[in-house]
Amino acid sequence: MQGGTVLIVLLAVLVGGGLFYLNYLAAKKRRELFAGFAAQQGWAYLPSDNTLAGQWSGTPFQAGDNRQVRNVLSGAFNGHQMVAFDYSYQTHSTDSHGRRTTTTHKFGVVVVQLPGALPHLEVTHEGIFGGAVANAFGFRDIQFESEQFNRAFRVKADDERFGHAVVTPRMMELLLARGEIGWRIEGHSLVGWDKGAHNPTEIMNRLALLQQIVEQVPPYVWRDYAGVDPRLRQPPLGPGYP
Repeated sequence: MQGGTVLIVLLAVLVGGGLFYLNYLAAKKRRELFAGFAAQQGWAYLPSDNTLAGQWSGTPFQAGDNRQVRNVLSGAFNGHQMVAFDYSYQTHSTDSHGRRTTTTHKFGVVVVQLPGALPHLEVTHEGIFGGAVANAFGFRDIQFESEQFNRAFRVKADDERFGHAVVTPRMMELLLARGEIGWRIEGHSLVGWDKGAHNPTEIMNRLALLQQIVEQVPPYVWRDYAGVDPRLRQPPLGPGYP
């Protein structure tokens, strides 16, 4: 019996060591992929920078623990300063037998610097339950004239008038065509995110989408809410842009 127990322990150690090594190789390959991608684009690359985890609020930040930022890319994208990275955090649960389970939540994040600071606005997908169930629990979003858009997206803003000013019919058309990620205006930043690991092609596509979102914001919104003309000047780099 004792020999069998020792064998089981040895097998567990071997399996655990094998998994650790495979994860190490996968992480190393991913670092090399993004380092090479950054060099091609003329961007800076950092293997990790956990200080970025505290730069922004809301999804996917400020949840769980062991928050980590990996494979950080930063530089200019079509005239906009940007930063993109792998983000993860952990949550824990305990079953009725006292067994603890840890879950790691992974996201791909892209952030574009805005010409000026704007009020808070967040656009996400409705999800499988849709707006009716969410509204029943008090999570009301802004409603627009397009029922198709209302069914597909949730829009939350501190200032509803600002929400309507930004989410114009042209913006709705853009998002219905390719609004594949959630995004949020947060001060000088336009933050985009999606669950799971992203790849270089997805980063470029998401940056292009964020650029289109910025360009769809009407000029009077920049003037009235941020006091800037984005055609005339670029602001200094703010927090979160290495």
